[in-house]
Amino acid sequence: MNNSICGQGNQNHKFVFTGKGWDYFIICLVNFLLSCITLGVYTPWAIVRCRRYIYEKMTLNGQHFVYKATGGAIFVSFLLIMVISVASVSFIANNSPFIGFSLIGLLVAALPLMTIKSLQYQAIMTSLNGVRFGFNCSTFQAWLYMLAVPVVLALINWAVVYLLILATDWVEMLVRIAFIAFVGIVGMGVTYGITYAKWMQLVGNGGYFGIHRFAISVDMKMCVVGCIKAVLVLLPFVVVIAWLIAPIFLQMMMLAVLGVADDEFILENQSRITACYFLYFTGIIVVGSFLYTTLRNLFMNNLVLAEGKIRFHSSVTVHGLVWRFVLVIFISGITFGLGYPWMKMWLVSWLASHSHVQGDLDALELTDHQEELATGPAMWVSRGVMTYFPFI
Repeated sequence: MNNSICGQGNQNHKFVFTGKGWDYFIICLVNFLLSCITLGVYTPWAIVRCRRYIYEKMTLNGQHFVYKATGGAIFVSFLLIMVISVASVSFIANNSPFIGFSLIGLLVAALPLMTIKSLQYQAIMTSLNGVRFGFNCSTFQAWLYMLAVPVVLALINWAVVYLLILATDWVEMLVRIAFIAFVGIVGMGVTYGITYAKWMQLVGNGGYFGIHRFAISVDMKMCVVGCIKAVLVLLPFVVVIAWLIAPIFLQMMMLAVLGVADDEFILENQSRITACYFLYFTGIIVVGSFLYTTLRNLFMNNLVLAEGKIRFHSSVTVHGLVWRFVLVIFISGITFGLGYPWMKMWLVSWLASHSHVQGDLDALELTDHQEELATGPAMWVSRGVMTYFPFI
């Protein structure tokens, strides 16, 4: 094993992605055909093949990442979730809602544990220069930050909105709706911000590379402000959509009350309805890009390795990500998915070029950790729950 990451003493290193659209197209084509032939059973193997290609074409300082996960390992998780989902729906449909919802509740309660087990598997299956990554964190903290905290914050947000509804009867209707909607949106941003800040700490402080641990200190205020801004970005789209669709909705309600079905009315307003769909999906892309950029930059720019000797930096921009997402969706759509592999490689290459490692990699001791891959039942049923590391 090498004693250090090969390099020329450079203190700033970019991730370099060398994947090719044609090679990825062949992988996607084979995955699609085999998934269709096997009625979806091959999906876990397809996910692993795509991820392995991307990992192995990603280099840091001339060294390729290695990804050794297998489709069979994550198939059990896919099968378990599918069986529980089908069984729950079946019980609910056959007048046994208590059993159905109980199964769903048990699955949701177990998701934090399954998530950290899955992240452990994904980390230990990934290596660089012969040294494996690893992940470990408190099960209680995982359950607290992934489930309890977001649920409690969401309930508080809904309670505040409900109390405002009761306390503002005297306010003019439009002002009341606008004010309550604004408070609800801000509350949603606060919920997201606190939750994601806790998740970042959980993921960042739980990771390690060989004998070196990652660490992160996240400014919760910055995370909350970023999430509020991301949610507020959606507000103009919601206002325009409401302005376009409200007259149509009121007219349809009136026709329904009168018992009159008017298909010509729908056809006459087809352009407005189409515009609403367009604005909705555009808003989702913009908000998603804003949120992803905010969280990714906040996470990577505060992440360190080996007690701060190695630092990370992300320079992804919102506008850069938005128009790339739009092009990926547009080109993939007009080519019926055939152009997706080339667009995917283009997007990954751009993300890699805006990801940096700062520090003397030559001086970093490369010694693998001694942790062995867990093989218990909890690990087997959890490996496919989270097939990627968030915020990266």
